[in-house]
This record gives sequence, structure tokens and C-alpha cells, in this order.
Amino acid sequence: MKSPIYVLATALVVGVAFWAYQVNYRTKAALEFAHDLQREIDREREAISVLEVEWAWLNRPERLQSLVALHMETLGLMPLHPDHFGELRMVAYPVEDMLVAGPVPVQATRLPMTLDEAFEEAMQ
Repeated sequence: MKSPIYVLATALVVGVAFWAYQVNYRTKAALEFAHDLQREIDREREAISVLEVEWAWLNRPERLQSLVALHMETLGLMPLHPDHFGELRMVAYPVEDMLVAGPVPVQATRLPMTLDEAFEEAMQ
């Protein structure tokens, strides 16, 4: 009677050992995967930092100003002044909720002046 119990106990010990080794190897693989991901995240963060520095370098005001001066005639650029921007009164806001009131009449959405008119006014 003792021999079947020894065989079962030995089989149980071998089974538990096999399971423990599988868990151990899966855990090691998961940790290695996590370390690989962390290294990749670090590389990407470093690349983002480099790109941010490059972006700041390329957007230097003196560099952009020289590029504008160089290509002013080719691209038809003009100097930008504060009066080239629109005003709040030029924005058409709906009178009521569009879903409740239905379509807004055309005269309600008309700007006090068009952008072309505002540009001509600013250029005078």
C-alpha cells in the first residue's frame, strides 16, 4: 500500500516542479520583455528630445526672417502686421441653437465685412 502512495507523491513532486519551472521561465521572459519595452521607451523619449531641439533650431526667428527675405518675391509674401488679424466683431455667431431654431437666415450669418474688405481697409 505504501508503494502506490510513494509513486503518487513522487509524481506530484515532479508535476509541481515542472509547473514551478514553467512559471519561473515565463516570469523571466515577461521581465525581459518589460526591460526591452523600457529601453525602447527611453530611446523614443531621447529621439523626441532631439526632434524638439531640431524644431526649436529650425524655428529660430532670425532664421525664419532670413528665409522670408530670401523668398519674398518668389512666394509673393508680405510683411505681417498686427492690423492684418481679424477682430471679434467679424466672427458670425448663430443667434439661437441651430438644431432647435432651424437654419439661420443668410443675413444673420453675414460678416460685417468680408476678409477682402478688411484686408483692403487695413492696407489703406
